[in-house]
Amino acid sequence: MSEQPLEADPLQELRELAAAAAALAKNEEAFDAAFAGFAAGDATRFQAALDAAGLGHECHRICALFCEKRCVGRCLRLCPERPDRPVTAAEVREFVEAIAPLAAKKTALDKLVAAADRDDLKAWQAELKRLGLERFCHQVCHFLCRQRCRLVCRGLCERPLITRVSSMIAPDNFNALGFGTGPSLPPFQVPPPPPGPWPPAPGQLPPPDAGNHPIGGSSWLMGVFNFPAAVKYRIEVSDAPGGPYDPIAEDVLGWNNPVPPHLPLLERKADAGGWFSIVDVIPPSPPTDPLKRGIFVSDGGPNAVGEKTLVYWSTASVPDGVHYLRLLARDGGGNVRTSSPQKVVVDNTPPPTPVIKLQLRKNDGTLVDLKCGKVRRGDGLIRITIQATDPNFSQCSGAAEGNTSLTVPVVAVPDPPGVGPAVPLSKNYGYNPADTGYPVPVSFLWDPWSDPRVVSCCYIVRIDIRDRAVVGNVWSGGHGSSGWEAIEIGV
Repeated sequence: MSEQPLEADPLQELRELAAAAAALAKNEEAFDAAFAGFAAGDATRFQAALDAAGLGHECHRICALFCEKRCVGRCLRLCPERPDRPVTAAEVREFVEAIAPLAAKKTALDKLVAAADRDDLKAWQAELKRLGLERFCHQVCHFLCRQRCRLVCRGLCERPLITRVSSMIAPDNFNALGFGTGPSLPPFQVPPPPPGPWPPAPGQLPPPDAGNHPIGGSSWLMGVFNFPAAVKYRIEVSDAPGGPYDPIAEDVLGWNNPVPPHLPLLERKADAGGWFSIVDVIPPSPPTDPLKRGIFVSDGGPNAVGEKTLVYWSTASVPDGVHYLRLLARDGGGNVRTSSPQKVVVDNTPPPTPVIKLQLRKNDGTLVDLKCGKVRRGDGLIRITIQATDPNFSQCSGAAEGNTSLTVPVVAVPDPPGVGPAVPLSKNYGYNPADTGYPVPVSFLWDPWSDPRVVSCCYIVRIDIRDRAVVGNVWSGGHGSSGWEAIEIGV
C-alpha cells in the first residue's frame, strides 16, 4: 500500500497568527495605530498601519486576533455571571433550539448586535430576557461576536487587488519567484502547462516548455478597487516590495466605434501625481458620447465596482528582472487603500547568440577544427561544442539543415562509444526555472552518417534558443536567438 499523505499541522494557523501578531507587537507605534484603526472601523487607517509595519499581507489574521480578543472582554462584561452548566448533548440541543428562532428574526439579531457594539449591558440583558435566552448569555454573545468578526474583518481587510498581469490571473497564478502561469483570461492567450511530473522521473523526457513566464512588451494590467467610494486610482512599480514606488502614468487608449458615426479615440490620462480618474466629473464631449466619461475597457462601466483595465504598462521602461506592482485607490476625502505588492519578472531581452564550434574527432582521438570544413564517412565523428543560455530559458534545439529543406536533428552518440544512451542536443527547461540551458560550453559527439536521411551536401549546423517571456500579453514562444556553423558532409 502507498503511504497516506501526512495531515497538515492542525495548529499551523494558530502559529501563523501568533507570529504575525508578535511581528506587529515589535513595532509599538504601528501596533497602536493598527488597533486604533480597527477600533474605529477605519479600513484605511488599519491597512496603512499594517503596511507601515510590512504586515499588510497579514491583515485578516491580525484583525481576527483583535476582534476575538475584544469578543472575550465584551462577553465578560455583558455576561458577568459565569455559566456553570456542564456541556452535554442535552444542553447543546437546548441552545440550538433556543438560538434557531433568534437567527430567523433579523430585527432581534440587530438589536442584540447593536447592544453588544455599544457595550450596553442594560439593553443587552433586557433583550436576552425578552427572548428567553438569559441562561445562554455567554453562548449567544460569542456566537454573535464571532459572526460579527467575519464581517468586520472582511470590510477592514478589503483592499485594491491587481487581478491580471499580461492576461495571466493574479495573484493565484504567480509564484513566489514572480513567474506567471496560464491558463490566462481569456484562456487562449496563455495556455496552461501540460501535465507533469516536474521534475520528470529518471529516464523520462521533460515536459514541454509552457509555464513560469516572465512578462515583456506591453503588459495589460487589470484590477478591482474593493473601495466603492474611490474616485481615483494609481498603479506603481518598484524594485523592492517596500518601495520606493514610482507611478505608471501611461495614457490608456480605448477603441474607435467601428460603426458610423465613428467616435473619437477614447483616452484616459493621469494627472500630475499619476492618478487616473475612476469617474470623470467633466461633462462628456460631444454629449452624445457617454464613453468619454470615466473608465472604459472594463467590466461594469465607468464606476468603482468590478474588474477594470488599469493601464497598458510598457515594461521596457524598467530593466529586466524582478519588480513589484501595486494598485492604490483614493476616495474624495483623500483616504487611500493600497494593494499588496504583486511580484513579477520582466524580460525584454532575447537570449545571447548561441556559441557553436565544430571539430572533427579523428579515430585516433585528435581534434581538428572544422570551419566550413569537409568531412567524409570514416574520417571520425563530429564534436559539437555549444553554449546557449538565458536566465529565463525555455528550450534549445540543434539540427543540421541542408539539401533543399532537409532538417536532421542532432543526436549525440555515447562517449565513449557503447557507454550510455544517445542524447538529443535539444532540450527544454522541464518546468525547472533554475535550468538556464547550456550556461557553460558542453560538447556532444555527432555521427551524421547514422541517419539515413543525410546525403552529401553542405549543411548549416544550427542552434536555436528561446526564453519563456509572455510578450504583449500572449505566449507565442518568447524571444529567440540562433547561432550556426557551416560544414560539408560527404557520404
